[in-house]
Amino acid sequence: MNTEIREYDKNVQFEIGQRIQKMRIKEGLKSIDLATELGITKNQMSRIENGRANCTIPQLYIIAQILNCSVDYLFFKRDTQYSVEQINAINELIKVFK
Repeated sequence: MNTEIREYDKNVQFEIGQRIQKMRIKEGLKSIDLATELGITKNQMSRIENGRANCTIPQLYIIAQILNCSVDYLFFKRDTQYSVEQINAINELIKVFK
């Protein structure tokens, strides 16, 4: 068991926002484009990337797909690579629970 459990705080919120921004830039997207996909304003997207606002779980799900990364990476900076079969299986499970 992991003995170094961190509490969610402003620092973690900021780190998540910075990873979102880094991946958005890496994918060549403007913040307004990502904001539009999420149904939020450019200002709200800026607040998320600067650690002043949180994302919802549905927003994180969409962000991970658009930025071609895992939520695990956004949360913990773990670079988990999934196979196409694993991604398809996850998507099927999500459909079942909707």
